[in-house]
Amino acid sequence: MIFEKKQINLKDGRTCILRPAEAKDSEALIEALRIVSSETPFLLRNEDEVTMTVEAEEQFLKTKSGHPREIMMVADVDGVLSGNCVIMSVGELRRISHRCRFAISLKKAYWGLGIASALMDYAFSLAKEMGYEQVELEVVDGNDRAKRLYERFGFWETGKHYRSIKYDDGSYRDEYTMVKIL
Repeated sequence: MIFEKKQINLKDGRTCILRPAEAKDSEALIEALRIVSSETPFLLRNEDEVTMTVEAEEQFLKTKSGHPREIMMVADVDGVLSGNCVIMSVGELRRISHRCRFAISLKKAYWGLGIASALMDYAFSLAKEMGYEQVELEVVDGNDRAKRLYERFGFWETGKHYRSIKYDDGSYRDEYTMVKIL
């Protein structure tokens, strides 16, 4: 889906531009994923597993921008890609076409400025425009900060995937499934 840029004021006085991800963002998106993967144990991949090529990322972004019911949004602060989020279709079959999935990541240096809330607010309004009725996500057990944010936006826990995440040290974490009605 093509959508308009949106400017927001951050808690520290700076401005942030929420905009569609473009092919030119590919390298910055890969690097942001590498950074965020090193900063938190709550993403699905380790830093060394961020192996996609710029060309593959460009193709992925073209697919997202050309899809009428999906988006990839980035947050740009002073020319730096600080975070991103995605709305993905669960499927086009009529019985599931009302559902979409949501994922978000934000570099730690930009936490607490209101960017995650702004990304979510804008993404969910676009999801509603695209005809979705509910948004679904997973959150890793122990990621209390994210879980509180999701609950503030109206998500509630609907289930749990036991031992969903396995770390290199052999330990496991569960994942909670959450849903929000738009």
